Amino acid sequence: MSTREVSARTDVYRNGVRLITLRDAEDGEITMQREAVLKTSLYGSYVPDPLVDWLTDELRPVLVIDGEEHPCGVYLAATVRERSGEDGSVVEVDAYDRCWLVQSCRTETILHLDAGTYYLAAVRSLLTAAGIQLVMETPSTLTLATDREDWPVGTDYLTIINQLLAEINYEQLWFDARGYARLEPVAEPTADSVQHVLDTSQINSLILPGLTREQDIFNAPNVFICVCNNPDLGQTLTAEAINDNPQSPLSTIRRGRRIAQVVKVDNTPDQATLDAYAAKLRNQSLWASEVVQVRTALLPGYGVGDTVGLSHPDAQGLYIETSWTLQLKPGGEMTHGLQRVVLSL
Repeated sequence: MSTREVSARTDVYRNGVRLITLRDAEDGEITMQREAVLKTSLYGSYVPDPLVDWLTDELRPVLVIDGEEHPCGVYLAATVRERSGEDGSVVEVDAYDRCWLVQSCRTETILHLDAGTYYLAAVRSLLTAAGIQLVMETPSTLTLATDREDWPVGTDYLTIINQLLAEINYEQLWFDARGYARLEPVAEPTADSVQHVLDTSQINSLILPGLTREQDIFNAPNVFICVCNNPDLGQTLTAEAINDNPQSPLSTIRRGRRIAQVVKVDNTPDQATLDAYAAKLRNQSLWASEVVQVRTALLPGYGVGDTVGLSHPDAQGLYIETSWTLQLKPGGEMTHGLQRVVLSL
């Protein structure tokens, strides 16, 4: 395996302009959790610097590999602890991506959205109000079917945005390594959508020894019934999707019984979108039973829920990246949590 030159730093930005580079007191790390509301977090330990305003300045860690810089996200400090010892003072920081900025904004009056409003237009309006200007989106023509005043005063913007996105079968809001908000539909992983390949035979995968595997199949549903009983729609909408894929260990065929999950949906643009939502739940059940963890060298460029092709002596196939942890130090490691995908028939 070839030797790579790796270094890491954390820059402080104010109003979009780099202010200083922090001096690391201890090694930091970045963690992604796909199912968390705040998707990525940063832990860092730094030498105190009086120029930093921890309330408003942004932290932007960077990995430098063989001279090439790789941004690793934009974070805002949520918890700052200062401790003193024989070697001087250290500032320990727990920070979150810009989802935390959106979550910290709350409605001060009843939010009203008119029927016919484009879903993504409503989402962008809330992002703008939260100070988010950089947005990458996949367009959608879906509109609100009814007037909306669903959220009590004090509801955080992130909750509202994620509810609206869920209604049109979009992923929850997340921010990429450059700090852009990402608005994109849920997509079933396929061999054609692989974004990363981890292969012990390929030097650029840099897989380290060891793999752990976990299965959780207790009471996992294989029938999904979605019901939207909103009086403003004039009728009750119902959608059903069944995991009957013989390759899935959770399917009705493999388990010999139906285990139903009834999901109540507050609102939906139309029957087709509700059908797609039930199908999404069914498709996710195809890969919810097996999770593996592998270790690699530092591999920047991973987002939230990326599709990964894994070729390992103990596990091979298509996987969804549900978590990762990246150590910000030379010689550091990256740990990947991967859920196996069974393709729909």
